[in-house]
Amino acid sequence: MVVRVRLPHPNCRFAAARPFTRWHNSGHTALQRRMRLTMTLPSLPVAIAAALDARSQAPVMAFVRRRGDDTVLTGSQIDAGVAERAALLRDWLGVGRRVVLAMPKDVEFTLLLLACLRVGIPAVPVAVPRRGSKLDRFAHVLRNSGAAAVLCAPESRQAIEEAMRDVPDCPCVCVPLVPGALPPPGGADARGTEAVVQYTSGSTQAPKGVRITGANILANAALVGREWTMDSRARLINWLPHYHDMGLMGGILYPLLCGGMSVQIPSADFIRSPALWLETISRYKGNFSGGPAFGFAEVIRRVAPPALQGLDLSGWSRAYCGAEPVPADLGPRFHAHLAETGLPSEAFFACYGLAEMTLFAAGVPGTGRIDSARSCGTAGSTTLPCGMSEALRDTIRIAAPGSIKALPDGEDGEILLRGPSQGAGYLSLPKETAETFNTGLEENTGEEGGAPRGWLRTGDLGRIDAAGLHISGRIKDIVICHGLTIAAPEIERVACLAHGGLDPMAAAAFAPDPLVSGKAVVVAERKGRGTGPDSDTAAFAAAARAVIGEWGLELAELLVVPRGRLPRTTSGKIRRAAVAAAWRNGNLDGQPATEPAAAPVQAAR
Repeated sequence: MVVRVRLPHPNCRFAAARPFTRWHNSGHTALQRRMRLTMTLPSLPVAIAAALDARSQAPVMAFVRRRGDDTVLTGSQIDAGVAERAALLRDWLGVGRRVVLAMPKDVEFTLLLLACLRVGIPAVPVAVPRRGSKLDRFAHVLRNSGAAAVLCAPESRQAIEEAMRDVPDCPCVCVPLVPGALPPPGGADARGTEAVVQYTSGSTQAPKGVRITGANILANAALVGREWTMDSRARLINWLPHYHDMGLMGGILYPLLCGGMSVQIPSADFIRSPALWLETISRYKGNFSGGPAFGFAEVIRRVAPPALQGLDLSGWSRAYCGAEPVPADLGPRFHAHLAETGLPSEAFFACYGLAEMTLFAAGVPGTGRIDSARSCGTAGSTTLPCGMSEALRDTIRIAAPGSIKALPDGEDGEILLRGPSQGAGYLSLPKETAETFNTGLEENTGEEGGAPRGWLRTGDLGRIDAAGLHISGRIKDIVICHGLTIAAPEIERVACLAHGGLDPMAAAAFAPDPLVSGKAVVVAERKGRGTGPDSDTAAFAAAARAVIGEWGLELAELLVVPRGRLPRTTSGKIRRAAVAAAWRNGNLDGQPATEPAAAPVQAAR
């Protein structure tokens, strides 16, 4: 069944956002609303072309830096740049050949991304690897995706070529692309039908590539357009990394598809100066902007009241906070800190999503209003719930972890999601795809038959009550470092291998404070009985240098414990959440290896 959906123009919301709202308010059944969501949308290239044409003479994207003038592009300027690059990429690589974009978030990246989407070349955005990195992540992405080429900025070429030295058949090409000077494509002629491959942080050393189709992107953009009223009036300010779903989909593609404008800030510039975020919102009269909890906490911690003078944030109506559980008191604290800027009391709200669902799954504006009842959600709650409309509620269930039994409201379990935003699976991982995507779920509905399929197992824990969806934790363990998601096993491996006396297979890495980005604690068991206090001090110095060199991550503490001390699951895996809870409560015994002075960390910088 196919439904014709109106494309964006200056006075119309994208992808039938208005009809979605009308259906929601007109008393139709949940089944009818679900059918409406799953009907076929226009092709992604057509939707992007229509969006650019609708704003051909109006600003569509702006690029802001801490230093230098802004770059502002109209729809016609973007369309011309995309057309030129699309023709070049199509003639060079051919349809379906994946290309890795290891570039900064700038004009060239954006034009190449849209060019790939226009001609059916799956784009694989990734972070530029650090010089001297000992991890195999970048090379893994190239091998896993079968990339035909890597596109990079000239200043990054040396670091990228070092990281891909074990993948000799994939060329690294600097931008801008020069016709007639392009090398033959590499890879094994691997071809895909997806639009984008989003690589997760991974709960192991190897990240997973999520295959996101054009239909997934259109469906999720339409969902955001409806639930958040994102339309041609949207002016979104984005400082998030462009190789993660929140920055790529929510920060670049959705404002475009919804007919609005976006302003791009390099993530590194935000980290250096969080005030730049607020200044840009004020200057461009932004109404949509957000990020993880640590981003809001950085503003509270580092932007002093004098820097807020003269800022006008009265139009910032959508201050969305996601990517990690949101502390219940963060919204009130953020609003109090920015009170003199005119920030609306209802602006801040929690949201939830993941790469496997393209991006957005839950969280609606107006549910984080600054008063005790709404900001705390329910009595005793430590996190702000993600509000849900009736339509969103129909796509979310809680199940007992590892089972297909749905749990009633109020009980904690694994979050399951469904809908047309669900990705096409993991690239080259059929077993993991079968275990995660399109799974069955038994519900106590009184209907006969087997467990209906179509559900995504998120690996995240939560519960549903009258206030919404509460995110209580992650089955997979990660650490956030200035917008970069780092798998805990990678931190453990880098830190422990820097010193021969620590066991990377018996360690736990976690953030000491979820609201403070860029810091980690590592608790590790000794490999043997020979390591004493002196070597523990040496271990901290080596580990601190290693993790800051790899990610810019500060090692707040390295705690060394005897072999067999850390709690494990029945299958022998370290229970990181239990270790973190014990450390925060002061109930973890061990020998702190942290030196009184921060000399190792400072020296590494």
